[in-house]
Amino acid sequence: MNRSWLYVPGDRPDRITKAFATEADAVIIDLEDAVKPAAKADARANAVAALAGDRRPQRWVRLNSGDDGRRDLDALVASPTRPDGVLLAKCDTPAWIAEVAAALPGVAVAPLVETAVALRDLHTIVAAPSVALCHLGEVDLLAELGGRLPGGQALIDHARIALVVASAAAGIGAPVGGVHLLVDDLQALAVTSSTLADLGFGGRAVIHPSHCAAVNAAFSPTAAEIEWARDVVALLDGAAGAVRDASGAMIDEAVARRARRMLNPRVSATPGVAETLGNTVKND
Repeated sequence: MNRSWLYVPGDRPDRITKAFATEADAVIIDLEDAVKPAAKADARANAVAALAGDRRPQRWVRLNSGDDGRRDLDALVASPTRPDGVLLAKCDTPAWIAEVAAALPGVAVAPLVETAVALRDLHTIVAAPSVALCHLGEVDLLAELGGRLPGGQALIDHARIALVVASAAAGIGAPVGGVHLLVDDLQALAVTSSTLADLGFGGRAVIHPSHCAAVNAAFSPTAAEIEWARDVVALLDGAAGAVRDASGAMIDEAVARRARRMLNPRVSATPGVAETLGNTVKND
């Protein structure tokens, strides 16, 4: 499962090349907010050119909404090389998801939940065919809801929990959290990334290459956690029921499921998504 998702402006081919050399698990070539209207056409051409070659890190493209989104989609349909996935900005209708999925068969689709309508109708978004996972656009969502930090954090927490629950219920991949805007505050980045991981998020979008290492660490099990998970699986393997570990804690099938997921992170129950999203967490 991808942990760090690095945004890079589509109108900056120099930055796209540099992004591919970072620690990011996935690079999102942005055709939306990071690109001014006059530069959209150039950004589309740059994105298509960047799709050729090595697939590590994964290469995703963020599409605009509305008419610009359809122009983005047309460019990818005409491209000789498809992206690993597409991120749909301000996506609040299954119809757009279906249109993109039909135009790009085999390409993972990730709606960006960042509007009040998308949050209200979350169950229809996550259940749409070809949705591999969702991203949470916290900045745009908070602005639309009219919230202000720090008090508005409750709105973000609500959206986070709702998205985690909806994603798990739909059998898709764990969601991806929003960006950390304080570029130089790596300590806060590490803390908030760990919070997202604790909530059940599978990764986080980032806006600077220096954020990748901290995010990758936050969404990867520690050596101690891996050892615990292996011990749990070994203890329960072949047991007739619940057992106790060395500390006296009860180990049952629910605990074992958590341990197995740590050893082999769940990508999705959706056919074909596992191959698309990949598995970047190593067990050793």
